[in-house]
Amino acid sequence: MSTRETSVKDEAVIKAMVATFAEAWNAKDAKHLATLFAEDADFVDIIGRWFKGRTEIEQAHAQALASFLSDNHMTITDTQIKFLTPNVAVLHSTWETTGQKSPDGVNRIQDTGVLTAVTTCKENRQIIAFHNTGTVPISE
Repeated sequence: MSTRETSVKDEAVIKAMVATFAEAWNAKDAKHLATLFAEDADFVDIIGRWFKGRTEIEQAHAQALASFLSDNHMTITDTQIKFLTPNVAVLHSTWETTGQKSPDGVNRIQDTGVLTAVTTCKENRQIIAFHNTGTVPISE
């Protein structure tokens, strides 16, 4: 298989991972969401909390998705992928949500944003680093 064929196949796998992330998020299934991450992955959420390792990522999402994100629904609107090596890729995805609240459950926070992730392929492709950022409109 050529490098080009490999990257097209890997690109499809990565886009499927992002879709699975949103599906697990919308199903409030933190366990399934966490399976996308390497055992030693890092995850920085939209409010700057840093979770280290798959277990912390799962626990944090289980708590958030059951409480202040319980009414949240995510849609991935675009994904762009850059391969740094055949086994390492950086992806940027834009997203939209409805029902987004702050951890205190009172204030509405970003309805749009960008997530950045680094994936690697050992036995299978997994996310090793993830950062989520909300989009803040700037009036001119």
